[in-house]
Amino acid sequence: MGESDVECRAFHFENITDLCTFVSSTSDCQTDDGFINYTNFVYCCLSSHLVVLSVIILFFWWLFLFCGLAVTADDFFCPSLVVISKTLRLSHNIAGVTFLAFGNGSPDIFSAIAAIGNAKAGDAGLAIGALFGAGVFVTTVIVGTISTVCPFDAMQRPFLRDVIFYLGAVFWAFYIMWKKEIHTLEAVGFILLYVVYVIVVVVGRLFYQCMREPRTLVVNNEDTADESDSFAPDDESKPLLRPETDEENKAIEIELIMRRPKHHEPQQPLKMFLMSVNPINTEEWSKMRIFAKAYEIFKSPLLLVLKLTVPVVVYADDDENHGWNRYLNTIHCLTGPVFTIFAVNVGFKTIGGVFPLYGLVLIIGAVLATAVFFTSTNDQKPRYHDLFAYLGFVVAVVWIYSMANEIVNILQTFGIVLNISNSIIGLTLLAWGNSIGDFVADLTLARQGYPRMGISACFGGPLFNLLLGIGIPFTIACINKGGVFKLQVTLEELFLAGGVAVSLVSSLIIVPLSGFHMSRGYGIYLIILYVVFLVLAVLIETDVIKNISH
Repeated sequence: MGESDVECRAFHFENITDLCTFVSSTSDCQTDDGFINYTNFVYCCLSSHLVVLSVIILFFWWLFLFCGLAVTADDFFCPSLVVISKTLRLSHNIAGVTFLAFGNGSPDIFSAIAAIGNAKAGDAGLAIGALFGAGVFVTTVIVGTISTVCPFDAMQRPFLRDVIFYLGAVFWAFYIMWKKEIHTLEAVGFILLYVVYVIVVVVGRLFYQCMREPRTLVVNNEDTADESDSFAPDDESKPLLRPETDEENKAIEIELIMRRPKHHEPQQPLKMFLMSVNPINTEEWSKMRIFAKAYEIFKSPLLLVLKLTVPVVVYADDDENHGWNRYLNTIHCLTGPVFTIFAVNVGFKTIGGVFPLYGLVLIIGAVLATAVFFTSTNDQKPRYHDLFAYLGFVVAVVWIYSMANEIVNILQTFGIVLNISNSIIGLTLLAWGNSIGDFVADLTLARQGYPRMGISACFGGPLFNLLLGIGIPFTIACINKGGVFKLQVTLEELFLAGGVAVSLVSSLIIVPLSGFHMSRGYGIYLIILYVVFLVLAVLIETDVIKNISH
């Protein structure tokens, strides 16, 4: 058997002395996408005797990339989507379940695209583990924590709608894994199911609005209160996106603008530029605790590069120029497109076999930068300023996808070095990393008196990620594979899907039976369910359960 047919993990079971030569000559150890070959880094760049040190370095690099992924999505990608939805004049409801939901779920979706794009021999365990692992974590730990900390009455229709749709998507995914192949139409079906979900949300919202006015004229105050409990507008219109009401939209816009330097007084253009690209929040620095300061410093190198390459348009009441900075936005006309073509590995391709693509992009970028500089002023945003949101959207997508690729490659390397399956890596590190932000945000919402919004996000968010996290990457993979993608499915992956199903069925039974009251007992049950789930997953990974069954 040639080295091209050998699995990269084979060195754990064979007597191989020169690990560097092995990983360099084995095709399974090479990455199909990404900028760094992390397996080579572990066994070649450093001595094979320093594997522990290499893994520690990669772990901190992984943390850095995860921070970058979160910062890019929150501070650059989502603001662009807000502006795009407003320029397209989309209602809050439609924008919430389309553009802004995509912004919230972008790290999970792009991680799935990267994982499936890098899958070898049909092993999509990393993507499946992350999608289902995050689903189990959110629907048990986060829902359980919110219910334990802030018991409340859930909204009936939104709760049932999201849980039933999510349960249907899980069973469909389980069926795909059971037959170990997915066809193009089946992959597209996941996307279409999401479209159906959006239609149901929008039509339900419109129906509620039509019914609300007549009812308020004929029912007494007590009945109106009951009706609002069952069909609260905030929850009905918030399956995926937390900010839905006008008050909440203002809160998000204020939060976004506070992340940027404020220019209430006239300042020198150069000073404004330096303040805009400064990656450290100097205004809040003195108030920060030591851990917050350490985090500011930790993310500052990447944040500086992001500020120089990704334009951000911010709608806020206290900034009529929407974040316009003449010098910085002029630079974006060059840096954004140039970064994009090199990040997608087409920068050095030639046009007609002669002229390099990066040269053409530089020329076009220089022309646009010159036009922007001479058709604008320092103090007043130009009419075309909103177009920078579209450029920011494209560049932010490339940044997110590039970082997601590197994260996936690092996790695959961890799996190879530690001899852990991709499913378990996805279930733990990737799922926890993608979900920790949801945990903090949803719990904060609950403590501030909005537990219903947090619960809505706990079911609507993972539903969105599952449908598009499977639909988009597998559609691409099926097209590239001639219409069908063969899956390499293990017991762990089937167990992951089963874990999400058990969690959802539990909620679908317990919550209605308890009068839609999310009690502390229910929350504790969900947390215990997650612990049992993790223990069983580890037992399956270590073959204990398989050995018992044998």
